[in-house]
Amino acid sequence: MKKNFISLICLCLFCSLLLSGCGKKSQELKTYKDSMETFCKNISYLNQEINAVDPSSATSTKELLGYLDSLKDQFSQMAALTVPAEFPNIPNFASDASENMTNAVTYYHKAYESTPFNQNYANAANEYYSRANERLKYILEALHGETVSETQFSVGSAAGTTEQSVQSGTSAASTSGASGTPAAASSAQSE
Repeated sequence: MKKNFISLICLCLFCSLLLSGCGKKSQELKTYKDSMETFCKNISYLNQEINAVDPSSATSTKELLGYLDSLKDQFSQMAALTVPAEFPNIPNFASDASENMTNAVTYYHKAYESTPFNQNYANAANEYYSRANERLKYILEALHGETVSETQFSVGSAAGTTEQSVQSGTSAASTSGASGTPAAASSAQSE
């Protein structure tokens, strides 16, 4: 997870440089570029803070959930940005990324606030977290100039699969533990 997140941050910074290298920019493009740079810096900071949470601390769960709430807020703000017309697919990807991050954070809260820790909720959270980051990757690829199609993923059916899995007690997540969660999440669950 850490490797994927760092890759996304690097790609984000590269896109920022790419966008800043464009000759004559519209004000809308400049505003969007600046907002995306801020978003990337903010998620980079939150990633560092999440990875710095001491899992043996008595407050690790509260800290982790607080950082995840902030991450959800960042994704929500990113989805609300006005996207220049040059990037017609980005609004849908941004909205979907925000929705998936909101679901991830909701399920992380349910997992950690359950007594005992609820692994099914954690699995659902991991799945949504991965999806949110996948959509962010699509956004950054589009900003980089790569062709990204909305048909590369199915929004409705994937979410339904995760919801059904949580309700039935099975896991739809393709990742678990540190590979699909914030680093502190897999450690903090032992509290």
